[in-house]
Amino acid sequence: MSGWLPGVILIVIGATLFAIQWLHLDADVIVLVIGLVFVAAYAATRRYGLLIAAGILTGLGAGIILQDFAVTREAVVLGLGMGFLAIYGVDLAARRSPQRARWWPLIPGAIFTIIAGAGGAFGDEGGRTIQQAWPIILVVIGAWLFLRDRVSV
Repeated sequence: MSGWLPGVILIVIGATLFAIQWLHLDADVIVLVIGLVFVAAYAATRRYGLLIAAGILTGLGAGIILQDFAVTREAVVLGLGMGFLAIYGVDLAARRSPQRARWWPLIPGAIFTIIAGAGGAFGDEGGRTIQQAWPIILVVIGAWLFLRDRVSV
């Protein structure tokens, strides 16, 4: 990290916390602001770890704020999914090659986005069931990946 970057990050976080206290802002904005600090840090350094934090926190913060405005109950989950997908998109643009881009963010991004969409599409009960059952899908996929080369049929 550049020598000036930690100082800038602390200034932005401190100023945001101060503004939240004194201006009586909703504290939910802090997640988005911290995410945007990581966006700036990534833009300055091009370090992939900063991009991961930027995508997750910015997506989560945007989802929290959208949910506060009652856009949709699933806004937080959708924001998180979009944050992961943004990690892939920014990495793809920075590397300028689909073969060199890291593809792992597509997995949680797709899962969170599907869960958010299913929650809205299937109503309260159906959405709740899908949101609670999705870890089972991960277990099944993981078991298949683990066993596919070990079991001969």
